[in-house]
This record gives sequence, C-alpha cells and structure tokens, in this order.
Amino acid sequence: MKRLGLILQCCCVLLLCAGGACLSHIWKNGPLTAEMAGVALIVPTASALLFICISLGVSDLYAVGSLRFPLNLTLPAIYVGSLILTMTLITRVGLSITRIPDNLAAINVWANGWMLGSTFVAGVLCLSVLGILEHDHKIDKPDEPNQPVSE
Repeated sequence: MKRLGLILQCCCVLLLCAGGACLSHIWKNGPLTAEMAGVALIVPTASALLFICISLGVSDLYAVGSLRFPLNLTLPAIYVGSLILTMTLITRVGLSITRIPDNLAAINVWANGWMLGSTFVAGVLCLSVLGILEHDHKIDKPDEPNQPVSE
C-alpha cells in the first residue's frame, strides 16, 4: 500500500510539473484558451497513465522504498520519455506526410526540447523537495513511540 501511495504521489507531482510548464509556455506565446489548454494537456495526462502502468509493472523501480536520490532523477526521466512517446504516437496517426489537424496543433508544444527539459528539471526539483519534506516528517514523527529507558 505504501508503494502505491508513493507511485500516485510521484505521478501527481510530475503531472503538475508538466501541466504547469505546458500552460505557462502556451500563455507566454499567445492567448491561452480552454480548448487549447485541454488539447495540450492530453499528452501529459496520457503520459501520467502510462507512467502509472510502468510503475506498477516494474516493481524494482521503487526498490528504495522512499523518495530519495535515485528516484528523484530516474522518475522524471521516465516521465519525460513517456511524454516523448505519447506525443509521437498522437502526432503520427495516419500517413507520416499528413499534418495533424489544426484543432490538435497545441500538442506540438511537446515537440519543443525546451519544454521537455524544463519539465525534467521541474520534476527533479519538486521530487527532491518532496523527498526532503518526507524525510523531515519521518524525523519529527518516528514510527515507534519513545520507550522510557529503564535503569
């Protein structure tokens, strides 16, 4: 049960990082409409579902048991890889020489290497902070109650 909580926690953090990076990029480059935001968020949402499936399927991925050093780098890398895979699969539907429809053009924001890099960096930073907070919480509230020392 602890592993499932860790998977969902990491997935939500990475999805929020990707969504925030995506929406801020679109807002910076032009008008942000609800339709454009919804289309652009298809890729991170589908990638989050793929990330959950990968995390549940590969039990050794979370072998550390908590959010510490190897996970704060490998999980964002896996998530960014799933973003690339999802974006490629969505944009390559049909013949390879056809363009994607204009109403799905916001998906192309994920073809930008800067977006993928900023999502990776944001994921590493957020998971690192989350790991520090988890570690501080364990120090403040240990699992076992303090036992009086008998002399």
